[in-house]
Amino acid sequence: MDARNSGFDRLLWILMVVLYLASLVAFTYANWRVEPEHVLWMHAMNALILSIPLVLFYGSLYVLIHAWQEHRLSGQVSARLAKIIHWVPRLAAVLIICFVSLFSLDVFEMQASPLELLGAFLMHSLPSITMIVMLVFAWRRPVVGFVAFLLAGLFFMYFVILRLDLGSFLLFAGPLLLISAMFYVDWRWLKSQPPASLNAAA
Repeated sequence: MDARNSGFDRLLWILMVVLYLASLVAFTYANWRVEPEHVLWMHAMNALILSIPLVLFYGSLYVLIHAWQEHRLSGQVSARLAKIIHWVPRLAAVLIICFVSLFSLDVFEMQASPLELLGAFLMHSLPSITMIVMLVFAWRRPVVGFVAFLLAGLFFMYFVILRLDLGSFLLFAGPLLLISAMFYVDWRWLKSQPPASLNAAA
């Protein structure tokens, strides 16, 4: 059983890495087609920035599937995996907030007065500010994180469905929905863990 589980885990890890690399290449190629005049270092910088939500998406997917497999086989997750499940959604939420915040900086390329730029920056920062507030309340209450990030993910899903845009799903809606799922696992599964496992996860 352990050998089979180890083989499954290895194949899952390889699959996630391949999907991540394929997604990153596809995004980088699409950016190059739109702006071929950009120098190589700018495309490399864009790829690095795009790696944030892609790593969150495929990394969270890997952890969730791995946890599901462990929970299905033994009825609980190991203390080490419980600790990962506890911290990943919180750290992932911080990273996705930073990623979304980068789009607010575009307003400073506009020709406008400082006051107008500040107002536009605050307006564009509303999603990030909202998610910061959500994360503050969710930090010690995973059920809040589950509901709040589920709603945030569904909000971004509206634009995915409206534009039939897979890219928006991988960069915004997908990571947020997976963060919500991680908070759910932290809330529902770890609550029923034996005391020793819970202490190890704290």
